[in-house]
Amino acid sequence: MFWAAFAARHPRPVLGWGNTFARWRDVPGTELIVSYNISQRGVGVFVRGIRGIKVRETAAQLAGYSLELALGVPPGNANFPFVSWIRADTADPSTWPACHDWLFEAGNRYTAVLAEVMGAP
Repeated sequence: MFWAAFAARHPRPVLGWGNTFARWRDVPGTELIVSYNISQRGVGVFVRGIRGIKVRETAAQLAGYSLELALGVPPGNANFPFVSWIRADTADPSTWPACHDWLFEAGNRYTAVLAEVMGAP
């Protein structure tokens, strides 16, 4: 229900299905994906590669310093590179609009920065 409500509130961009807890957004000009995620404690975004490529392998190829400066987020855990998130009680639907808006803004920022830093010239 969370993802259906997100799509109703923010119909663009259309996000691809990652799994029950995640939706994916392709980064133009790259093989990268911005992963939008929900957990019981909040929502967040991080960078991953195409399906079938281990996230750690993708993390090793990212332009760490440039992305850290541009995103304002440290590389962090290689399983969730450049993760950024907010705390929220996602079991409470009244928190969803703020979560949706945060994910929308964070996803747009990540996609723009990744396309600029990592995209084809």
